[in-house]
Amino acid sequence: MGATISVNKQALQDLIRVKSEFDTIVESLELMSNKKFMKSYKKAKEQIKKREFVDWNEL
Repeated sequence: MGATISVNKQALQDLIRVKSEFDTIVESLELMSNKKFMKSYKKAKEQIKKREFVDWNEL
């Protein structure tokens, strides 16, 4: 005997969206816990503030 299951399309789309957002948050937390990455990220932000970068067209 087989059972019939009905799934609301909008609910399924919402679950997919929430999973994607959750994955993004987890990835961000993983990066934030990586000391080497955070040091590099902070350095890059400072370089941008000080305009210490090469223009894309100059590469």
